[in-house]
Amino acid sequence: MSATQSPVFHLDNASAMPLYMQLVNAIKAEIAAGRMRPGDAVPSERTLVDMLKIARGTARKALQQLLKERVIIRNQGSGTFIAPHVRQSQPLLESFSEMADACGGEAKSELVGYLRRASTAEESNILQLQEGKNEVVELTRVRKINGIAVSLQTAILPSYLLDKINELDESLYLHLEKKGSPVLRATQRFSAVATDSKLAHHLNIKEHEPLLLVTRTGFTHDDKPVECTRTWCLNDYYDFTVELHRKAL
Repeated sequence: MSATQSPVFHLDNASAMPLYMQLVNAIKAEIAAGRMRPGDAVPSERTLVDMLKIARGTARKALQQLLKERVIIRNQGSGTFIAPHVRQSQPLLESFSEMADACGGEAKSELVGYLRRASTAEESNILQLQEGKNEVVELTRVRKINGIAVSLQTAILPSYLLDKINELDESLYLHLEKKGSPVLRATQRFSAVATDSKLAHHLNIKEHEPLLLVTRTGFTHDDKPVECTRTWCLNDYYDFTVELHRKAL
């Protein structure tokens, strides 16, 4: 939505539904229709009051409900915005760029660490590196959707897959495809962790807040591992769905 374009919300005073819930649903409808996108500013209480001729308490209650449901986020000093929501349905394998696109946002990454080094014993085992050919690239990026930081990711891959950092575009998976090593399947592990000082700095949150850590190993042709990543996800923005089936009797 452009800076000059304002959303149009229609409320019905004759409806049995409370006005604040009508406003909640109207904002959700704008998001579902793609007219309000992640990172777009949400009208302030005062603007909603003037626009819709409603009580200030009604506007406040609607915004509080949307905050509670994590539909919107509030940044101190800069306003209230539509929150990005990264949804991934297992077993669909998607890159971060694809997930961002699916939620109506644009993926961007801020490079905060790049290192070529010898692999650890654990990394050599995961990536099945041969002795004497154990150099890896460690790539750490803040992942953003429409300018909002949603996660921090550290990716480890064999060094031959990334000769120079300027080879890498936005999507690591697209880069691996160009190298002839597309990620065809992956295993993922989920765990709850607390924010340390490094994560707090990069994600602009307080220490000790809970995060979701997603650890992934990606495999290419002939089941060869080509990446192992750790992604620390802000819980407000991620939704993972796993489909389960009962074993046939």
